[in-house]
Amino acid sequence: MMKQFKNVFKFELMGMLKSKNMIITTIVMAAIILVLTTVPSFIAWFDDGEDSEVAVDTEVSMESEEYHLVYDHAELEEELSSLLGGEVYSNEEDLKQAVLDEEVTAGFVIHDYNNYTYISYDRSLNSFEQMTFEEQLRSANEQRLFEQEGIDSAKVYEIMNTPINYENVTLGKDAGSGMAIAFAMIFIMYMLILLYGTNVATSVAREKDSRTMELLITATKPKTLILGKVAAAGTMGVLQVSALILTAFIGFMLNQTNYPDFLIEMIQGSMTVDTLLVYILFSVLGYILYLFIYASLGSLVSKVEDVSSAVAPITFLFVFAYLAATLAMQMPDNTIIKVTSFIPFVSLFTMPIRYMLTSVPLLSVLASSAIMIVTVLLFAALSIYIYRFGSLNYGNKIKLKEVIKSFKKQ
Repeated sequence: MMKQFKNVFKFELMGMLKSKNMIITTIVMAAIILVLTTVPSFIAWFDDGEDSEVAVDTEVSMESEEYHLVYDHAELEEELSSLLGGEVYSNEEDLKQAVLDEEVTAGFVIHDYNNYTYISYDRSLNSFEQMTFEEQLRSANEQRLFEQEGIDSAKVYEIMNTPINYENVTLGKDAGSGMAIAFAMIFIMYMLILLYGTNVATSVAREKDSRTMELLITATKPKTLILGKVAAAGTMGVLQVSALILTAFIGFMLNQTNYPDFLIEMIQGSMTVDTLLVYILFSVLGYILYLFIYASLGSLVSKVEDVSSAVAPITFLFVFAYLAATLAMQMPDNTIIKVTSFIPFVSLFTMPIRYMLTSVPLLSVLASSAIMIVTVLLFAALSIYIYRFGSLNYGNKIKLKEVIKSFKKQ
């Protein structure tokens, strides 16, 4: 059996290694990663002090910003024109017409110190001009009210702007430092499982479609075939991801001196040895689990074109796991996240993220990993049975309940 397994594994793995699509995809992705990791150096090379000039220009622009204003009455204009500028249009209708004619993009009608109308043609989510104007008007209103009450405004601002000195002492884990690593791992696992899961399902369906499976099962046991396929796809995925991680590491080391300090601390501070081991454990187990599930679903169909519909349910489940992972990055201590970290289809994401961002008891990690291992073994056995069942049933798509009925009769 071991010899047959080696033959299947070698055949499948060499087929993927020699695939032009696989080689080109890996090279392109490695090139993109290398460019992305070099971005800080690009910024440093082209940064010859222009930032400071831009900052000065921006400051000048802020100081000299001109608003298109309409004052409700002359008294307001007299008091505020030195701060905000003089009246440009005589009334609100003229300002609206100017905006409609695209003479100006926006303007303000000042009704009082604490009341104005903003007129624009297209409104963006964040209008910096409006925020700046409102801040200046609020400041003028505060100054006026302080003077009316006989309050020393300088003293008030001094009190309000008193800085707060603080020091962060983290006895457990700092959630903020692991966000980048967590996001990268989610993305890697998402691409890995979808890509190679579909690959395995398509490979199995293609063998049935071309009747190659009939020849294979006469020489090799179904169990050996499915295990060899999953092992080859899993190994190929690990090799490809390792190559991409190695590229990212080389790019990081070559450009490390140009990386911002906070980013280096974020990368180096969050990935400890124990966190790395937890990530490897759950990622490998979760990866194998999904490969077996995809292989099972590929065995249910007899045509390659039916693979996409067959794997749709597990794809939805996987997308749910991905959404849970993104939620775990924001709220690692949420009750839902704690529960999902014990559900095998989701825990490959949520448990490592919880472990990285918060303090998780070792017993919880062991319990979750034990559940995951049992689930992987269960689905491996189920996958082998479905593959054997599928090899004896050609024609229409096999329904899952038919497989379950047959399984109960065993």
